[in-house]
Amino acid sequence: MVYRKAWEVAYQRDRAAGRARYVDAEPTRARLAELAAAHVPIRALARAATLSDTGVKAILDGSRTHVQHLTAVRVQRISLRRIYDEEPAGHVPRVGAVRRVQALMAMGWSHHELAQAGVPNTARLLTGTGNLVTIQRWREISELYDRLSMTPGPSPQTRGWAKTLGYAPPLAWDEDTIDDPRSRPHGNGGEHASGQVIDMVAIRRTLDEQGRPATLNAQEQAIAVRAMTARGQSDTRIGERLGVSDRTVLRWRHRDGIPARRPDSDLDWSVAAAATQRSATATGRPSQTANQNARHGIAR
Repeated sequence: MVYRKAWEVAYQRDRAAGRARYVDAEPTRARLAELAAAHVPIRALARAATLSDTGVKAILDGSRTHVQHLTAVRVQRISLRRIYDEEPAGHVPRVGAVRRVQALMAMGWSHHELAQAGVPNTARLLTGTGNLVTIQRWREISELYDRLSMTPGPSPQTRGWAKTLGYAPPLAWDEDTIDDPRSRPHGNGGEHASGQVIDMVAIRRTLDEQGRPATLNAQEQAIAVRAMTARGQSDTRIGERLGVSDRTVLRWRHRDGIPARRPDSDLDWSVAAAATQRSATATGRPSQTANQNARHGIAR
């Protein structure tokens, strides 16, 4: 009996399905550059992408112009949370830990109560110097945040102080970006800025289970989540389609008031149309989406 290597089997399967084995490396390079800009070490990037350090550097400096399709998919799914979860030791940027503590305080959890919950010295974290924390410290704060972030704390005074200091609550953060120093909380000059154009064609592509999902802005993601939730899809399935974690989908649903429910309807296009109209009104110019819908025959 002849045994073929796994890559040979995969190659024959892709060839039979008409899938390209290698794709343009630019999207992969751009994603790796984003993670590197968030202070992720090359070695950690290589580990998460299942590449060598040399391979990651070759993609980043542009000397490698094509990558395997599986590598491209794997890199696009990398998140800072996943990288930090898999780090065996060392230090990571402290910004995510600080934001999590501030978000818990915005929910009414004081430093004393956080210590009683298992994580002491959070006040020192907020006032300390330096840009790094140990991975162990990051993990204990992250685990506490996961446990308490959807539960109101007992201290209205802490909640008031946090509001005065401008601390963003948990629903203002996406789990996949809270550790990124360049990200901003929703509703504070961040991703939900008014006047975004809503592309219903891109949303349709994302809802199409057979095609590759499109890249959506924050408002388009909210519409897509509402539609897929209405179809009865789980947070896990929605997250897989949008390229985020199921916990991020849960936060989006809470933020936008989208309840989990059984499949009873398709996307309410009137909601999308109203949102598009508001976008056009905010920008003071005709809606690009309306023109796109007319061209593609999906306007109602």
